[in-house]
Amino acid sequence: MFRIVTSLRTALISVGLMILLVANIPAKNKPVVGPTGHEIYMDRCGACHGEYGKGDGPAVGALGDVPADLTLLAKMNGGTFPAERLRKIVGSEEVNIVAHGSREMPIWGELFHPKNAADQQIANDRFKKLVTYLESIQE
Repeated sequence: MFRIVTSLRTALISVGLMILLVANIPAKNKPVVGPTGHEIYMDRCGACHGEYGKGDGPAVGALGDVPADLTLLAKMNGGTFPAERLRKIVGSEEVNIVAHGSREMPIWGELFHPKNAADQQIANDRFKKLVTYLESIQE
């Protein structure tokens, strides 16, 4: 009887472990959620632009220029949020903002500039999340 109980217990533990292992295997087509737009913003922009995008982050004292108030982007663009211009700024294609880093090594690093083409869609998704967040804080 003891041997049957021990075997049954071992079998149940084995099945439980198998279920845990299978449950943690990501599905091939399951999207990777990743950080939210707000989390990306706080990680890469918040130190200078501030928690609420007003240009009053904790690093302002170390900067030569006051960071832009990101809550006014649409207002300063005739009421339309300038997503494409933001893409060019973040992509270092249009404006060279010294505080953002050089074109070779912007503050965003591989977050928006992956080193290989396979990660470009992930970078695009991150940028879309950031834009969606920034649109949500417009005055």
